[in-house]
Amino acid sequence: MIDGGGFSRILRALHAAGALTRSDLGTATGLNRSTVATIVNELVSVGLVEEGAGSSGGVGRPSLMVRAVPDSVAVIGWDIRADSSTAIVEGLGGQILHRWSKTHRRGSTDPYEVAARVVAGSSEIAEELPDHVMWVGIGCAMPGIIDPGGEPPRSTVHRAPTLGWVDTPFGVIVSAALHERFGSDVPVVLGNDANLGAMAEWTRGAGKRSRVMVFVSGDVGIGGGVIVNGETLTGASGFAGEIGHIRFDPQGAACRCGARGCWETVIGLTSIVSSAGLDPLTAGINDVLEAAQSGDDACQSALTNAARAVGQGLAPVVNMVNPDTIVLAGHLEVLLAHYRHTIIEELRFTLSRESTDIRLVGPSLGTDSIVVGASELAFDRALERPQRWLASTESLRSE
Repeated sequence: MIDGGGFSRILRALHAAGALTRSDLGTATGLNRSTVATIVNELVSVGLVEEGAGSSGGVGRPSLMVRAVPDSVAVIGWDIRADSSTAIVEGLGGQILHRWSKTHRRGSTDPYEVAARVVAGSSEIAEELPDHVMWVGIGCAMPGIIDPGGEPPRSTVHRAPTLGWVDTPFGVIVSAALHERFGSDVPVVLGNDANLGAMAEWTRGAGKRSRVMVFVSGDVGIGGGVIVNGETLTGASGFAGEIGHIRFDPQGAACRCGARGCWETVIGLTSIVSSAGLDPLTAGINDVLEAAQSGDDACQSALTNAARAVGQGLAPVVNMVNPDTIVLAGHLEVLLAHYRHTIIEELRFTLSRESTDIRLVGPSLGTDSIVVGASELAFDRALERPQRWLASTESLRSE
């Protein structure tokens, strides 16, 4: 087998596009025709890709298309939150093969307990899929800052206020639990939830044509991810994008991060529900919206104030990074759908006309943005050096 670098480039191109001609693969990877042919033939032989006729688009015989086989290799992506866990199985080429979700008691955030949920969920998922699917990684989207260094890298949650974690080696804990349960060492990699949601929307969703995109995730807390020309803006030590902790009101409520008056203390889901006079343990944004539409003054005021605060808080972000697209996810998408005018008016009041020439949209991937990002993170790690698992795939296919 030739060097793994060529395999990595071919598999990355097919994972991103799903299907390409051999000619397009050469253009996308920079590999010459004979190298592409050799790699494609080997990948076909082990069942990772297949070739078939495509559309001709004109006169003549249609070009052969090289397609990723979705259920050949796969990863599990996890979106881990304070009160729920969601997982998907993503196959090579980006197809979602299976999904899984559960809610749990808010406050049950002991890292070993959370890791046990990931392992138990992964076991349930594995039982639902064919035995021939090869697992090549697990990605976990975390509501906090991930330490990019360490050994293994990206395995420690440096700080996650909604979980109450500081310097928690969650990736190592999960890896150890998986090894104990399955006897195998599946790579586990962690990422910030908003950064992963941003990259997923830029790669496969609402930000595909953007040069600079801001993704704002709404949940108990508020996260942000910034993509500039296809690269995630992480900063010197991973803190970039923590826009939920922009100081919004110096006299405001105390935040979980230890500061006072952070933006998320005003537009976080718990804050909105509480200000509407409802119980944040049992009610959500749709409950507030339904009551507001039925004439409840407190709920109407809570939503209007939150929409104003969204626009006001976005203003310094726009001034700082000058995005062409802003994606509002989670409960912020609900605010955008029903209070778009209020949000935009606050932006226009604060900024110049030129600064507000922005696409303000919800996520094209819906509620899957973050969990798809987690899967893509796992694939990114797996496709760095596919030779680590290609030999096992060959062994499996030869049985």
